[in-house]
Amino acid sequence: MTSFDVIIVGLGSAGGILAERLTTAGARVLGLDKGADYTAEDFEIKQDELRYYQRGAIVSGVTVDPVTWRADESTSARILPWSAGALGSDEPLYGMPSIGIGGGTLHWGCAAYRFREADFRMRSAIAERFGADKLPEGSTLSDWPISYADLEPYYERVEWEQGYSGRAGNIKGQFAPGTNPFEPPRNRDYPMPPVPQGPGDLPWVAAAERLGMHPFRQPLAINSTEYEGRAACLNCGFCHGYPCHVGAKSSTHVTSVPAAKLTGNLDLRPHSRVLRVNRTPDGRRVVGVTYVDGSDTVHEVEAPIVVLTAYALENVRLLLVSGIDGRGNVGANFMTHNFGWFASILPEPTNPFLGTFNASSAVDDFTSELVPDNDLGVLWGSPVISVTGDLQPIEAYHLMNPSVKKYGLEFKHWMRDNYTHMHRMYSQTTNFPYREHYVDLDPNIVDRWGVPAVRITHDWANHDANSVTLFGEIKQRIAREMGATQTWMDSPRPPYHLSTHDVGVHRMGFDPETSVTDPFGAVHDVDGLYAIGGGGFVSYGGYNPNQTIQALAYMSAEHLVERAGARGA
Repeated sequence: MTSFDVIIVGLGSAGGILAERLTTAGARVLGLDKGADYTAEDFEIKQDELRYYQRGAIVSGVTVDPVTWRADESTSARILPWSAGALGSDEPLYGMPSIGIGGGTLHWGCAAYRFREADFRMRSAIAERFGADKLPEGSTLSDWPISYADLEPYYERVEWEQGYSGRAGNIKGQFAPGTNPFEPPRNRDYPMPPVPQGPGDLPWVAAAERLGMHPFRQPLAINSTEYEGRAACLNCGFCHGYPCHVGAKSSTHVTSVPAAKLTGNLDLRPHSRVLRVNRTPDGRRVVGVTYVDGSDTVHEVEAPIVVLTAYALENVRLLLVSGIDGRGNVGANFMTHNFGWFASILPEPTNPFLGTFNASSAVDDFTSELVPDNDLGVLWGSPVISVTGDLQPIEAYHLMNPSVKKYGLEFKHWMRDNYTHMHRMYSQTTNFPYREHYVDLDPNIVDRWGVPAVRITHDWANHDANSVTLFGEIKQRIAREMGATQTWMDSPRPPYHLSTHDVGVHRMGFDPETSVTDPFGAVHDVDGLYAIGGGGFVSYGGYNPNQTIQALAYMSAEHLVERAGARGA
């Protein structure tokens, strides 16, 4: 039986960073991932909407990794019903993220935001403005055990070591014109300027400015210039849901994992699915994991430290199948994002097939604690984001005006006349944690290895729906100012309940009675076991989770390097 200093389960957004930092420090690391270790040749020809958007070539899918959902405990769970049917797709936005080395950073649209200072103290900020009695009944909302100031140095490391592009606003209290005046403070700018702006973003920016808003170019984890030996974005128009064929996306399979390999200290084993975490007989200390390889051979491997970075829901599944429930806290506090998709047809061409998904701008005028006064009871805000590129024909068909027939001459004429004039907006409204929203193991569905499926119990609460309605009104104002000839919006209670932005299910904190891990991801009740990633989030604002996940990974890496070193690594 082979022994290592550290075992990392899942070499994705966080796991890749941890592998790099630990191996660079001299630790002997075993990296296990159920997906492939992709090469540049695998993605040379990736402009294939059928392969990646429709058929999910880099997504495991519910036939391999079943996930079930139910609205509440009185209903029976079904396998991801919103992604099934004749018009369903395996594009990972509404399911589990892409698998393989790089994880979700293979498919993501690369919107890269720091959380605001108030996002880390959401409960307190809401109580100060609205009163604690205004929090929704049953909510388990709490403040984080760490602050923005604690994470700021690690946010900076993410931007410079992973390679982010943008134009910062608040650099040591100094604001540049045209940047985000609501940005939290930072010490330096991004290493690269913003990517080229999509044509559909120009009328959006002009309209937002006329309405008194403050649009700024979105920061992205995409190279706008050559950076650290990786090419600049070619604006191919196949980005979210797709791998990058030139390595311009900041994916850990082209940033951190290659660096870890170069140390000679990483034993990387793709196509290796971990079945359970192994502990001492008293259950108080981790000793390793059991996994099955691509030939269905079962292996046991040992290490004094095991780090779960296999996506929030998979971390929960591994904890629960290993008999670790964190005093009932593992799987609790499930949160996700409701995007409130809003689409319009503009008078001028937008050419939405060009460029990246987020080659555009956003406004933060209404985000976080800046939520406008309203009669809907909405307590927390969101950015409003312009989307201008990366829209292929099949996806456009799924997003088209629902009042138009999707067949015959009416459909053909609508697509002919409107596809190249489409513009989209979205927000990411706050989904508070509730006692009745959680993740556990399905008692009836198992995968091919006999491991129970993840079961999600979640429905959109009134605050969720009201938030989408409020921000839909803001989007409608912008669309009218742009002169949109058609507009339509998703339901405030959409059919999906996964967004790949799924968090909160192994909450961090200092009290083992109310949390699963400490701020570094160390599981309270099992020495040497860590669960790191979005599952540690305590609350959830309107920003994409990935930069915060990666900042937490860098922070946890420092702690783990010290701990592994103390063990003689």
